[in-house]
Amino acid sequence: MPPPAALTAVAMLVAATLAAQVKFTSRIDSVRLDALVTRDGRPVLGLTADDFEVRDNGTLQQVTLLGAGSLPLDVILTLDESASLTPERLDILRGATDALLSALTENDRAALATFSHQVIHRQALTPAFDLIRGALAGVRPSGATSLIDAMYAAIAMAEPGDHRSLLIVFSDGIDTTSWLRPEAVVQAARRSDVVVYAVSTAGARQTPQMLRDVTKSTGGKVLEVDSAALASAFVQILDEFRQRYVLSYSLQRAPSAGWHRIDVRVKQRGTSVKARSGYHVAPK
Repeated sequence: MPPPAALTAVAMLVAATLAAQVKFTSRIDSVRLDALVTRDGRPVLGLTADDFEVRDNGTLQQVTLLGAGSLPLDVILTLDESASLTPERLDILRGATDALLSALTENDRAALATFSHQVIHRQALTPAFDLIRGALAGVRPSGATSLIDAMYAAIAMAEPGDHRSLLIVFSDGIDTTSWLRPEAVVQAARRSDVVVYAVSTAGARQTPQMLRDVTKSTGGKVLEVDSAALASAFVQILDEFRQRYVLSYSLQRAPSAGWHRIDVRVKQRGTSVKARSGYHVAPK
């Protein structure tokens, strides 16, 4: 099997085009989204569809609650392999990835991309998790950091279908060599149905604002941790994602082209909701 090839500028453009073509939903007349409901920082379980109030561009929708536990996951791992990743930190990263993969089920899939000054598509979505482990075993840290380019390419790795898409990006520094602008990643995320979580060991002052913008727009979040806590952070993200509610609603007519704002609220007092801020409909 040939070694994975680094994404050149041309390949990055192709990845960008693919990301832009990904639709938020598989059907133009229906919308599906994940919502995390918490109270005092802890997930609130046992809610029904009647507990939610969802508006699409201000219009109240009739919501159906799907069984999140019955929907398989697609987990796209996007991992920093720049020169700042010491051998010790690399071992921790491999252990954290193994812990995450061990927590997936036989119905789930995973994919792997790594990045330094270049982005490497190491493994497409697969239920064979040993392929992910084997691909990560071949990582040798070097180079600078193209975090923005990597996230753009990773979004393009998502595939439409019944799986719920989770993108986990890990970085221990700031972007230094990307070709793309941060706004391009936010726009690509808006055109996909991927929920983005980011894990940063760079410290609060060094965590790129782009990570906060992308995770917020997709209903995810940024976890700032020490390297030693990487495994627990990865597993925490997976556990939290499984406890999200999956909501669906059908539109009465085909949505107009452009940005559609989604407002999700829970009728119970004292609760907070994290969900995608909206979706983009491409013109015909």
